[in-house]
Amino acid sequence: MFWYAVKDGLSVLLYWETYLAGLEYCAIAYVPLIVFGILMDREDSTAAMAVGFGSMFAMPVFQVIATAVFILTLSPIILNISDDAAWSFPWRLVIIAPGAFIRLILILVVASVFIVFLPLLGGLRSLYVLVLGAITLMCVVAMLEQIDPDLINDQVALVPSFWFIVGLLCVGGLMSWIGLIVAATLATLIGLVNESIAEYFIFPTAAIFGFIPVFIYGAWLGAQLSL
Repeated sequence: MFWYAVKDGLSVLLYWETYLAGLEYCAIAYVPLIVFGILMDREDSTAAMAVGFGSMFAMPVFQVIATAVFILTLSPIILNISDDAAWSFPWRLVIIAPGAFIRLILILVVASVFIVFLPLLGGLRSLYVLVLGAITLMCVVAMLEQIDPDLINDQVALVPSFWFIVGLLCVGGLMSWIGLIVAATLATLIGLVNESIAEYFIFPTAAIFGFIPVFIYGAWLGAQLSL
């Protein structure tokens, strides 16, 4: 079952929507970082300190929002229920059910803080992304059950076995490392043509590979749906 989930999870990388959603992820997660950096460069040291202090709390929230939007957008592909991304899904959720979206973000923020303070495991980026992505996919499955109860099996499991989770972390760590190499190589090749835009390809490419454990989990979760 694990290797079938790996195969189906890696197939998400074959969709162009994945990489466009990666750019959207980076826009939400990293553009505020650039803005905060510009504001901190101001001559007013007091204002710069205030911005720096505020960014310590704001940046993790933007990271969480970016993760939620990325997973919600690609959820039909990740769960293998459609070949098209749901580009309007996150924003419709914000408009139609803002309370549900805010609750999701708050849950993800609490989970992200909890993970950071885990001994030994807190520094694993693959665990951070896996937990946040898995929670988001669980919420998607819950929404699908409300919309169409016939789509969800009664026996659907949300948490895989211990060894499946270990496999996810191992594959995720490996893929994250490969993603950094691919991102650096891509940036180098693009830099030969246009050095000024090369750096913009590093973050989205590395981020996509970092989400591979979530894709594998989503493939395992989607295999349980009644399609």
